[in-house]
Amino acid sequence: MGLGFRIKKKLGKKLFGYNQARRYQHLTRLVRAGGARRLLEIGVFNGRHALELIEAAKEQHPADLVEYYGFDLFEALDEAWRSAEHSKMPLPQDQIQAMLNKSGAKIALYAGDTTKTLPAIAPQLPVMDFILIDGGHAPATIASDWNSVAPLIGPSTVVLFDDYWNDETAGCKTLIDGLDRQRYQVEHLLPVDRFLREWGTQEISMVKVVLAPAHS
Repeated sequence: MGLGFRIKKKLGKKLFGYNQARRYQHLTRLVRAGGARRLLEIGVFNGRHALELIEAAKEQHPADLVEYYGFDLFEALDEAWRSAEHSKMPLPQDQIQAMLNKSGAKIALYAGDTTKTLPAIAPQLPVMDFILIDGGHAPATIASDWNSVAPLIGPSTVVLFDDYWNDETAGCKTLIDGLDRQRYQVEHLLPVDRFLREWGTQEISMVKVVLAPAHS
């Protein structure tokens, strides 16, 4: 590979926003805009986004009124599962629990396969203000997660999907494209992040879903 090619590749990444993940700005923005205090996150990973969501909620609510519910496989995630779900290796559950406890919010973490834990636990949870779906990325897993949290959506609930990809084999594209537009308002959020892969450019964005006014 020549020096000129490497320079062009580097410039291309910079010009087209590769590897800069600007879409995450929507997490705290939407929590603040909706005055959210009940937060549910599928895909806790390292807890960084969880803490950001909690701190944003605390700007408008006392810490002890903020509730955070997080679902992940945590240390049970193995390499085979990670590869199948296009997921990142999360930190151990007790490490994240200790970090989030310092926020003063009410923290509940649930370990396990969300296609099993969410159907069992979601019926016991209150209606949420903000839901982030960013766990397993296999279309079947995302569909299962959505079906489990849909009953937790109220008139002011914001559901944010990460990983709307220009690819239907993984990510939330298939589910989002198939949502009933009479029941849900669907908004594709900018910016779109772009990542250079072996097969070409991967485009990733977030999608905001709320109940349509007729169903609020």
